[in-house]
Amino acid sequence: MSIFQRTTIALARSPAVGQAMRAMAARTSLARRFVGGADVHEAVRTAVRLREVHGIRASLFYLGEYVADRAAIAHNVDQAIGACKALADAGLDVHVSVDPTAIGYMQGDALGEDNARRIGIAAQGAARGGRGCLMLDMEDSAIRDRTCALHRHLLEAGVPAGLTLQARRRRTPEDLAWAIRQRTSLRLVKGAFPERALDHAGRARIDLAYLDAAAIMLSREARDSGFYPVFGTHDDRLAGAIIDLARERGWSPADFEFEMLYGVRPDWQLALRGLGYNVRVYLPFGADWWPYAIRRVGENPRNAWLLARSLTSDGRYFG
Repeated sequence: MSIFQRTTIALARSPAVGQAMRAMAARTSLARRFVGGADVHEAVRTAVRLREVHGIRASLFYLGEYVADRAAIAHNVDQAIGACKALADAGLDVHVSVDPTAIGYMQGDALGEDNARRIGIAAQGAARGGRGCLMLDMEDSAIRDRTCALHRHLLEAGVPAGLTLQARRRRTPEDLAWAIRQRTSLRLVKGAFPERALDHAGRARIDLAYLDAAAIMLSREARDSGFYPVFGTHDDRLAGAIIDLARERGWSPADFEFEMLYGVRPDWQLALRGLGYNVRVYLPFGADWWPYAIRRVGENPRNAWLLARSLTSDGRYFG
C-alpha cells in the first residue's frame, strides 16, 4: 500500500477531519457530488430522478463501516431495511448494498449473518415478485473469506444476494468458478487499497485480470445457470472490451449491467445508456459521508480533482 493510500485511510478514519469536512459541506457541493442524500427519503428521490430522467438504476448504500457498537449496528440494519421498503414504495427495483462490517461482523459472524439474512429477506419481500437484491460489498482481506461464506450461506437459505469480487486479487477466478454456477449476481471491480502479497502487480496486469474474470462471467455456463454479471468500472476501454465480448458470446444488453459510483463519470454513464446498456449507480446516503468520499481518492488519485473541484464549486451530478 502506498504512502498516499495510507494517508487517505488515515484521513478517512480521523473523527476530527471528518467533523471539519462535514461542516464545510454546508457551504460546498462536496457531499452532494458523491452522496445521494442525508437520509433514505432524499436518496430515493435521487434514485427516482436518475431512473425517470436518465434510465439509470441505483443500489442504495447507507454510509457506515467497521462498526462494533451494537446500537450502531442495529441502526445500520434498520436503514438498509428501510431502504428496501422506500425503493419498493417508489416503484423502483429493490437493490441495496451493505458492508459486512457495518451489520455485525465486527462483533461476530453469527450476528452479521443474521442481520444480512434480515436485509435480504426484506429486499425479497419488498420486491413483490421482482428480483430484490442484497449486494455484499467486498472489504479488506481480513473479511474476504467470511464475506464469500456469507454469500454462500444466504444463497443456500434461498435469500437473494449478490457478491462483489476484486479483479486485482489473484484468487478471484477461484471464487468465480463457484459463483457462475449459481443463480446469483456478481459485481466485479478492480479493487481498492492494494495488498501486494495477494494481488496482481501493475495496472496493465490488473486490467488483464479484469478481462479474464469478465470472460468467465460471460461464459455459456454462467448464462445457462441464470447468473447475472455486473461490471463495476469507470474505465471505458474495459467497458468497450466487455461489450465486444458479450456480443460475440450472444449476451444481450439486458442480460448484464455496468455499475459506477454516483458522481463519477456521469457522461460515460449516459453514453452507455444511450447505447442501450443497463447502468446502475452505487448511491450512498447518510451523514457520515467523509470516509466514503476520501476513499474515492485513495482508490484512484485521479479522483482527487473531483473532490477539489467540489470544494470550490456548486455543481450537481446530472443537474
